[in-house]
Amino acid sequence: MTRRLVAAAVAVAALALAGAALGDPLDPNVKIVPRDQAAAGATLLRRADLGAGWKGGPTSNPSLKAPVCPSLRPDYSKLTITGHTESRFDNGNGGFQVAADVEVWRTAAQAARHMGALLQPKLPKCIRYSIAKSLGTTNVTLLPVQRQKIAQLADSTVHFRAPIGVKSGNQRFTVLSDFLLMRKGRTEIYLNVIAPSTDERQVTSFVNRVARLLVKRVRA
Repeated sequence: MTRRLVAAAVAVAALALAGAALGDPLDPNVKIVPRDQAAAGATLLRRADLGAGWKGGPTSNPSLKAPVCPSLRPDYSKLTITGHTESRFDNGNGGFQVAADVEVWRTAAQAARHMGALLQPKLPKCIRYSIAKSLGTTNVTLLPVQRQKIAQLADSTVHFRAPIGVKSGNQRFTVLSDFLLMRKGRTEIYLNVIAPSTDERQVTSFVNRVARLLVKRVRA
């Protein structure tokens, strides 16, 4: 189940993108510029940021393929992604898992337009939809997605929490899946953290710490 939760989280984080690999007419253009690709890589979350016990790193050949949410289908066809990178990490001892995604857009106006089209009232519904599609409904209960309080660390900063009830044998437990979406200039940062629900304050503190760290690294 844990691996499936990670897959679902990555899929939801990919809502930030528009699925360029799908060839959808609403997708943005993708024209990677070396300078912007380097800027995306410089911003990305690193294992050294997380401390001892973490495993993982940058994802090789990160995909721009994203799930389609029927409730939220903006037209990004006039926008262009010029840099993109991802990383994933796992802390087996603490039960924490992290997926980070950084995109650079051609202009700050394009990044703002993209983020604005994404941050609509239907976004929590899309988060639930994507998790349900990835995990299915057997032994899983999707609880209401809630927006969390967070300081405005960048031009846009939004934090959602999606609790997931899981049944395993005779045991029932809840897993938190937190999503942070930020934009600073031309750069967008998407962070997903999966952790046991017993660590709510720790998850919130972790998300805030990582958010501040990544924003400071933005170069584009």
